[in-house]
Amino acid sequence: MRNLRLAPVLAGLGLALTITAPARADETRVEVHTSGVFYGGDYQQSIGIAAGHDFSLAPGVFAGPEVSLDKELASDTLTSVGVGGRVGADLGQSGKLYAVAGWASQAYHGGNPDWDFGAGYQHNLGSGLYGKLEYRHYTSSANGITPSRDALTVGFGAHF
Repeated sequence: MRNLRLAPVLAGLGLALTITAPARADETRVEVHTSGVFYGGDYQQSIGIAAGHDFSLAPGVFAGPEVSLDKELASDTLTSVGVGGRVGADLGQSGKLYAVAGWASQAYHGGNPDWDFGAGYQHNLGSGLYGKLEYRHYTSSANGITPSRDALTVGFGAHF
């Protein structure tokens, strides 16, 4: 529960820094998000926070790391920690289209961490704010305890 209390604080900090930060090609971002997770005919909802930094590799191309904390809204689940990265096209004032991949710890007791990959779109909302829509596929664990699953994420954040 303590992690969930940090989301509004991080979003507020990001917004405050956005107001004072100059525009630049490289940017740091913080966000809050919610995901629908589908697996084996089951559905779970999760909420989380993420932070990352995008580096300009060439005109219109970026890549960067990301860390996240997510909590499934089901009883007896753990907070999942994710580490990954994204690479994509900077579409200028409209937003960013990207591919994403990473590793995430498992939200269930006894589950093994697994790899994920997907794609997303981050749309600029103005004044340093953005909304995003992202799809990720999580691979099944090697021991078969954790099934493969799919997640659709909607997020809101600040970049500065």
